[in-house]
Amino acid sequence: MVSSRDFVARIEQDNEPLYRASEIQVEAFFRSGPSREAMAEHFLGRCMNEYMNLVEVAERLVKTFVELDREMVVKLAKQILDEANHYNMVAEIVERLTGRPLDVQLMIEKERSGGSAKGARCLQGIPQDDLLGLHTYQFIAEGRAVRVWQRMSEVITDELISNCYSRIAKDEKFHAAIGRQGLEALARTEKDQARVQSLVNDMRRELYIISAENCLEVPEARRLVEDAYGPLGESAA
Repeated sequence: MVSSRDFVARIEQDNEPLYRASEIQVEAFFRSGPSREAMAEHFLGRCMNEYMNLVEVAERLVKTFVELDREMVVKLAKQILDEANHYNMVAEIVERLTGRPLDVQLMIEKERSGGSAKGARCLQGIPQDDLLGLHTYQFIAEGRAVRVWQRMSEVITDELISNCYSRIAKDEKFHAAIGRQGLEALARTEKDQARVQSLVNDMRRELYIISAENCLEVPEARRLVEDAYGPLGESAA
């Protein structure tokens, strides 16, 4: 069995095809010249995802508070505040695109009736007291967000959105680092490492599909992911 540090380093290396594919897809979407309406819908989904992350991490902090050391309590609380700020920032983008105040209740109801694909749904399927699952999500999904949001900020022509997502990407780097710290502390047995690897395999495929649905599925991106993780089946888009 490898050390938890080496195990996490291997996961990080193997994430690269997903992260590169996601960069390709988000760049393709914004270079395609989406309409203002399509942009508003896109960022409405991203706004909802920030809300979902806020709620999911907050519920897990409350559920596992007595198990956590004080340092991790502070870090998770900081992530919750970050998610609240991200929610506000993206809400302002949506309001700027639509020219009207964000209808939060309508946004939530739309999600309940189907909504759009969001990374936070990977976390929703993990029990709230499962710290190993939470840290896996942080490491994989927030690590992907660092790359995607930074690439978005580089290719989008709207300066306000570019600046917003450049700032968000920096926060996501901190969130991914929480995941790394948690996994290195907890994934110390063969059983725990096997469970993390299973979660990672599922999350990579799910996050690719989410990216394809929210942006554009590009053949090059699909090839990268299938070469690394195996066939995806029917087209994700």
